[in-house]
Amino acid sequence: MSHISLLKQEKGGTVIIFLFIMSMLAALAVGALQVTSLNLESSNALRKGKQAYYSSEVGLDLAVNDIVTSFQNLVTYTSSAQNGGDGQGFITANNFQGHNVRYSITPTQPRFLYQTATGQDILNHWAYTYDIVAISTSLTDNSTETLRERIRILETPLVQWFIFYGGQGAAADLEIHSGSNWTGWGRIHTNGNLYVGSTQGAFHRFQNFDPNGGNPIQTPHAITVSGDILNSTKVNNFQVKTGPPPGFATQQFEFTVNANAQVKTTNTNTVWQDQQTIFQTINTGNQVAEEARFNNFVLAEEQTRNTPGPVIVQRNGFYETRSLNPQQPGVDGVTILGQGPLGAGTTVTVSRPLNTDVTALIAAGQTSPGIPYVGPMPIIGESVNSFGDCRENRQVSTTDIDMNALTLWYQQYLADPVNGGGVLGQNGFLVYASRSPNAAFTNLANPMQAIRLQGGLGGGAPVAQLQGNATISTDNPLYIQGDFNTINRKGVAIIADAINVLSNGWAGGKNCNNATPNTNTPTSVNAAFITGNSVTTNTFAGGAINYPRFHEWWQNVPFNYRGAFINLWVSGQANGAWCLGGNCYSAPIRNWGWETNFQNPNFWPPFIPSVYSVERVGFLE
Repeated sequence: MSHISLLKQEKGGTVIIFLFIMSMLAALAVGALQVTSLNLESSNALRKGKQAYYSSEVGLDLAVNDIVTSFQNLVTYTSSAQNGGDGQGFITANNFQGHNVRYSITPTQPRFLYQTATGQDILNHWAYTYDIVAISTSLTDNSTETLRERIRILETPLVQWFIFYGGQGAAADLEIHSGSNWTGWGRIHTNGNLYVGSTQGAFHRFQNFDPNGGNPIQTPHAITVSGDILNSTKVNNFQVKTGPPPGFATQQFEFTVNANAQVKTTNTNTVWQDQQTIFQTINTGNQVAEEARFNNFVLAEEQTRNTPGPVIVQRNGFYETRSLNPQQPGVDGVTILGQGPLGAGTTVTVSRPLNTDVTALIAAGQTSPGIPYVGPMPIIGESVNSFGDCRENRQVSTTDIDMNALTLWYQQYLADPVNGGGVLGQNGFLVYASRSPNAAFTNLANPMQAIRLQGGLGGGAPVAQLQGNATISTDNPLYIQGDFNTINRKGVAIIADAINVLSNGWAGGKNCNNATPNTNTPTSVNAAFITGNSVTTNTFAGGAINYPRFHEWWQNVPFNYRGAFINLWVSGQANGAWCLGGNCYSAPIRNWGWETNFQNPNFWPPFIPSVYSVERVGFLE
């Protein structure tokens, strides 16, 4: 073969190899493009899947928010079908990140009692369980993602605390301030700072048990604070009116801060621990170490708790609405609208039969026309300019209610065949009383409009006995005169703009131009006080030891109290500055502590304010 022929063969082979290589490269390029396309499609599908998943999670969050909002408005959530759901029980949020989000909420079981423990603190809750289904549908390709979750709402009645300060900011700061010695027991919480500085050589002692109960009680009594715990006072001055009545000289005193805030966590330990350095250093810097010294009974920088505001007691608000129609089995309601500043007569309405006006029957002492009520009379009364409140510097006009007589009358009214022959509800009695014409009423004129709980209106006997658990609520200031709920005591909550205590020895009147009346009669009250206070700014506003407001010269006479101090707002109608001495008051011996029966849910009054939290039980198949 010639050289020319060989050369032509080699050239032809080279071309074939080149073409083969090019075809391989082209195949690889096509494959790479296909892989890239598949990766892009997978990435796009993954992105779409994540968007759909996140949108479904949003549906779960929207459902939880609906449930929590309902509970915070003091309304138990039922189901989405009964709260705006479509024919299938779903609620739709349109076009969220390119998706329509639908969710349904279904309760799975009746409420039940549930306990949680944080550190050494144990709380009882009502637990409500719901199943949530959230479906996210893409607006571009109709692809869907479905998530199912079970949650638990925990309703925590506030009467489980001895002292609870809700709200936010300066209004949430809790000032104990012992002007005189005070030993108390019960759980304490504040959404602000806790100030434990005391004055005048006095001390206050926190203990984890009721000394009258022998052994430590079932639930540990922790001190939890959302801010810091400080062995100081919030301000260093306050004003008092000095001397026994009728001294009126106003003087300014500086606090003498003592190291007398002490803690004891068992009644077998006879040694009180001096907590000066402990309390003032429980803060961000060394929180863990200091809390460990208390075995986690004293905790700082804990979570704040959302609480209701004064709107719940306003006219036409939650409590008035529920007193007319409790909407809860076994609870009866009475609404009392007093004479007030407009001069209208008192009207009384009962929830059974629904919204029935019984004003004439109450006034006549009858359960039905011609059938007399058997019990103390009068049941409800009115007073005009009855006495002076020297803290408010105003006279006080009141609607007076004998709670024992009112409950006895309602029992007989329901038993009367004319009214259906029923019995009083076994789950409690709700009373709403007001002298305000409407929710806009400020009550800042003279006289001040108020409600007074007073037994034996014709003779002055105290309201020592009640027939069952009860909640008494009002948007006005409230006065308790004499012993209250001391015989076969029941679970009682009193909710008001401000709560005042008048002794068994109250003489029936007080003029702020004269001396403060003396009392030599010990007085006892057993009830949770859910009310407002005034806030310390430049001068001291009274602190927790003045949470119940006094108007007499007690002078070493005891005021015995078992209950709970639940501070949820700043008093709006009774907004006068705290004052001491002169024609204001002198303090009683404070024999105060938590009502340990509030550990028992059967002792909880109806419709008491609560705080709410959410537990996510888990996702469902």
